[in-house]
Formats: sequence, C-alpha cells, structure tokens
Amino acid sequence: MSKLFWGLLTLVGTVALMAYMAHQAWTHFGPAKPQVSQRRREVADQLLPQIVEDLRKARGPLHSAVLLHLANDPTDYLTDRLRALILESGVLDLRDASLEEKIQRSLRLRVTPVGSIGLALTRARGRGVAGVIFGQVDVFESYPEGARLELELSLADVRSGDLLLDQRYVKQLEPGLLSVPGAVAGGEGFGPAQRFLGWALAVLLLPVFTIGFIRATVRRESNRANAWALAIYTVVDGVLAFLLLGGGLGSWFIALAFLGLVGLAFLYNVAVMSYALKLEI
Repeated sequence: MSKLFWGLLTLVGTVALMAYMAHQAWTHFGPAKPQVSQRRREVADQLLPQIVEDLRKARGPLHSAVLLHLANDPTDYLTDRLRALILESGVLDLRDASLEEKIQRSLRLRVTPVGSIGLALTRARGRGVAGVIFGQVDVFESYPEGARLELELSLADVRSGDLLLDQRYVKQLEPGLLSVPGAVAGGEGFGPAQRFLGWALAVLLLPVFTIGFIRATVRRESNRANAWALAIYTVVDGVLAFLLLGGGLGSWFIALAFLGLVGLAFLYNVAVMSYALKLEI
C-alpha cells in the first residue's frame, strides 16, 4: 500500500513537473500576439461605433447573436473591441466565444477564420442564437502619415440564412496635433490631450509666476534686456513643445505643429511683457 501511494505520488509529481516545464517552454518559445499601435487603436475606435449603429438598424427582430472571430485579425483587437461595444450598447445579446476559440487564444494561436456565410451559419447553429456576425479585415495598418482600416462585416439570420447586413467599411485616420508619431512615443502614461493641456498651462503660468522678474526687466527700459527675456521664455516654451511632440521633428507636419506652438507661445509672452510695461508706466 505504501509503495502504491509513493508510486502514485511520484507519477503525479512527474506529470505536474512536465506540465510546468511545457507551460514555461510554450510561454517563452511559443507564438506571440502582434501588438497594436496607438494609431491603429484610434482608427478602430473611430470606425467600430459606426458598425454597431449599423447592426442596430439592420438587426430587425433579432435580439441574440454570436460574433465569430474576424478573419485576418491576428491581434484580436478588432474582434474584442467590437464585442465590447456591442455588449456595452445592448444592441444584441452576444453569446460567449466558442471553446475552440478560447483554447486557440489561450495558446496564443491564430483563431481559425470563417470565410463564408455557409460556414458561419454552421458555426452559429446549435448555439441558441438568432443571428451570426462575421467578417474579415482587409487592411489594418499604421504609417507615418496616419492609419487605415478596411473591413467587411455581415449579419445573417441563422434560421433563414438571409444577410441582414453586408457592408464594407473604410476609415482613414490623418495625423493631427494630438495624434502625431512623437506624441505617441513621448509622455507615456498621459494621453495627447493631457500633454497638450499640461504644455498650455506651463506656457500660461510661467510668466504669471515670474511676473516680478518681467516687471524688473521692463523697468530697465532696455530693448536688449527685453529681447533676452522674451527669448528665454520662448525657448523654454519651445523645449516643452518639443517634448510634447515626442522629441522629434521627423515629418513636415510635426515641424509645422512645433512652429505653430512656438509662435503662439511667443505672441503670449509679448502680450505679458506689454502688460508688465503698462504696470510700470
């Protein structure tokens, strides 16, 4: 009895050790999911709400559905984000992902795609739903000038097989002041709007907190001293703007944005020094 117990214990320990080693090996050497850049997230978050609204208009009497993993979505971001938006909005009662998809995703494998309405209907039957949502991603990429998303999405009635929605979507994201490459690279932990607000507050408050120095400068009635003070304040604002844009001027748009910010700061500093001069008269 004792030998049997220790034999079983050794067997269980050996299997557990092998399972642990296999898990560690898969974790370090298995496939890895590609990462989604900030621009790709932005273009997806602009387009997907429109898709949810189209599903709302096209669903008719359907209230439940299953969302099949979108083809050509190796990051899972589009599928997951679309699922979250549908559930948050209450447009449809979505069933959970299939066991096969959960296993593939837990192993960081690419989910088996669904390329036809026939296969989509087959997958949906037996899930107790009235509709099935499926589609494929054609383009989901970012580049120095912006980002682009193209995808096809369909909603089908499981019982009749009719397509209630069959739409191709295209969204182009052009760079703006708050979505430039440098703005994403710098200031981790803060959004573009937060960084811009921080820069604006610094530009506005720096002369206010040092108004005594500015008044002492203009009191000297020296154009050279005034010019040096104006240059110092503008250089500081320029450095902050450079950091806001990520510490790089690699494209013409970023360079223009930098010059625009410095120009605004310069005009504000001139206005503050003019006001200080009036106080001394």
